[in-house]
Amino acid sequence: MKLTTRTRYAVRSMVDLVNQPAGKPSPLSDIAQRQGVKLRYLEQIFIRLRRAKLIESKKGPGGGYFINQNPKSIKLSEIMKAVGESSAPVFCVTRNSQKNCPRMIYCTIKPYWGKLGKTIDQFFDSVTLHDVSIKYDSIDPG
Repeated sequence: MKLTTRTRYAVRSMVDLVNQPAGKPSPLSDIAQRQGVKLRYLEQIFIRLRRAKLIESKKGPGGGYFINQNPKSIKLSEIMKAVGESSAPVFCVTRNSQKNCPRMIYCTIKPYWGKLGKTIDQFFDSVTLHDVSIKYDSIDPG
């Protein structure tokens, strides 16, 4: 599985928001600059994150974006879903697949792709925004 740029930028930007002073909204232009992401692209990502109610915005002077939930309660799977990412390893095991594979009826490996997809889902459901916001050197890579 390879995560899209949109998902990687969404997670990085959410981590950026977590690491800002509490109660102080961050202007999108500042986030884009800190993360090395084009502002126009980040705007599209933040529309989706806000629509999913993972972030909120404050308009006017001193405005910007902030996380409206405890980072310990936001799962990576929620961020992925908000920006349209699928964790399915192949298209035929996605819930809403519109593609048809001529081998689907007699495919012997499809159940294994499904099992892999469930394992991936469990991983992204078990990791929170808080988890990825703490310093890497304090994480057990095992």
